[in-house]
Amino acid sequence: MKEPLIFDIALGQTKPDSMHNRDGHCPFCEPSQLTDILDTSGPIIWLMNKYPVLERTWPTVIIETPPHVHTEYSKLPFADAVHILEFSRTKWEQVKADPRFASVLFFKNYGPMSGGSIYHPHSQIIGLEDYDYRKDIHVEHFVGWPIHEEDGLRITLSNRPINGFFEFNMCFDPQLDTPILAKYLQRILRYLLEGFSKYAKSYNLFFYDIGDGFHYTKIVPRYVTSPLVIGYGIPQVCHEERALEVIRQIQPYLHNPLEV
Repeated sequence: MKEPLIFDIALGQTKPDSMHNRDGHCPFCEPSQLTDILDTSGPIIWLMNKYPVLERTWPTVIIETPPHVHTEYSKLPFADAVHILEFSRTKWEQVKADPRFASVLFFKNYGPMSGGSIYHPHSQIIGLEDYDYRKDIHVEHFVGWPIHEEDGLRITLSNRPINGFFEFNMCFDPQLDTPILAKYLQRILRYLLEGFSKYAKSYNLFFYDIGDGFHYTKIVPRYVTSPLVIGYGIPQVCHEERALEVIRQIQPYLHNPLEV
């Protein structure tokens, strides 16, 4: 069993929280006040996280939209969605190539149940100096009921989830064109927020490189976590009948153009 990451609770309590208080201060809306900027591309800003709450990590944030533009990723104009994802994938690869890190996290939070604290659209890339997440994440976590497949891309609904109940997976060639990936990310997220469940108003989006020649994403609607996961680490899945119903429901979102 690996040692857990150490979280600085005192520092975490000083972080601004606009996710739960929309009238609260948003530091990402004041770019002139930002420090430790690593790179920019148009309105996108990559910078060091001002609140490095995890020990022995290199935490960075990608601010995805200009000040006061709080549009969720699936509702962005497609060109903007591609631009953000292309920039972010490039920076993920850059950090993964750094020999200081045992593994590198790349993820995005949206909504009050996602575990994030800032409402302004952003994602995070975190280099882990000693912790290799790939020892706990395996190919079986990304297989399941098939949803869609085309050259270089496969979309499934997990039947061996990491936590459950519903985890939407994308398995793709690392060289897959970003517009294809962005298109399906937007469409799956639109389904989660509009057509999946009235309780699903938050999500996490995770990227993985587990060393098998493919890259993966996991798109997870967030609501109250099952006590079986919290207390025993037991993931759960739905009946196959419900999985097939979800697959039928998502098809129009995958194949019809989005209106933004």
